[in-house]
Amino acid sequence: MTKKMTTKVTIEAVIFDLDGVVVYTDEYHSRGWRRLCDDQGWRFPEEVSDQLRGVSRMESLQIILDSNGVSATGEEKEEMAHRKNEYYKTYLQEVDESALVPGAVDCIRELRRRGVLIGLGSASKNALTVLRGLGIEELFDQAVTGLDITRSKPDPQVFTLGGQRLGVSPERCAVFEDAVSGVEAANAAGMISVGFGPTQGLDQAGADLLVPDYAWLDIDAFLAGTLWS
Repeated sequence: MTKKMTTKVTIEAVIFDLDGVVVYTDEYHSRGWRRLCDDQGWRFPEEVSDQLRGVSRMESLQIILDSNGVSATGEEKEEMAHRKNEYYKTYLQEVDESALVPGAVDCIRELRRRGVLIGLGSASKNALTVLRGLGIEELFDQAVTGLDITRSKPDPQVFTLGGQRLGVSPERCAVFEDAVSGVEAANAAGMISVGFGPTQGLDQAGADLLVPDYAWLDIDAFLAGTLWS
């Protein structure tokens, strides 16, 4: 656990990233990108796949193009991004409750029971489709997705907009993120950043708190701000 907070803050809202924090859909994204790369005869090594977490579709495509030394016109990029998304949506049809991150739904319900507002902050344009497919859309008071933003993490836009929609000041919002870019975005938004899961580099990214899993989290202490005081 790391911290840069020196004062206790009462948390009024929590914004959750989607992939790797509420549900495991990274696999489906990776399968979509890998299928596109297979179509094109490109390499898709693990280190490139890791760079795509928390990044928008077009930026992900550019990373793949750069890693393969390939250039493409804007029209070609749009076609390839669309093709990947169609693959992804096909794979999403397989999503069921087994894709939920253990403890995520229980944690969100406990937060709501304590009067905490819940937001979603995801770069995915398919985020609401995932929530609806799993029957958990109603757990979120507000959702900001890739359809609402023009700048990807580590730009704070997704979280700043989420806080505004929830009507809570940044210093009273906490963000659960499993990607370095997401922690950086939460910090840039002036929010409490919670690095979730085993991802390396979350502490170096400046996470206020590291939470390995939901079973570890003491919700009352978390809301009172005593976990990092």
